[in-house]
Amino acid sequence: MSEKTIFELLHTIEQVTHKILVRWRQSSEIDLGISHILVLHELSVHGESRPSDLAKNLNFTPASLTHLSTKLTKQKLIVRRQDETDRRTSYWSITDKGLDILSEAQENGQVVRKELFSHLSSEEQSTLLAIYKKLNESLD
Repeated sequence: MSEKTIFELLHTIEQVTHKILVRWRQSSEIDLGISHILVLHELSVHGESRPSDLAKNLNFTPASLTHLSTKLTKQKLIVRRQDETDRRTSYWSITDKGLDILSEAQENGQVVRKELFSHLSSEEQSTLLAIYKKLNESLD
């Protein structure tokens, strides 16, 4: 692949990703970004977690995760708990309200996915996902 082509590819991927995120935000009344939703999803799947583990799993910096937690806590979507034996360690967990918001976000995401990917056959969708997974693994 020529250098010109790699930049065209990266630009196209970035454009598609941006358009998907914009469509998702427009389809939803939720006042959260995708990073907030990813934190809620991670907590719903893995349960109570240390911020450092969330940052590692989501490939976020600890500082960005702290920033995200401010809004999530203020909206009562997560709660923070200090470890009783080590006060330097905290744990986050998702609240019932957080689960409701996550469910709504996932429903909106399904609508957007169906709309955008309806132009691709099931086989093309599977191939696209497989390609992205393979590229992601090769970058780790």
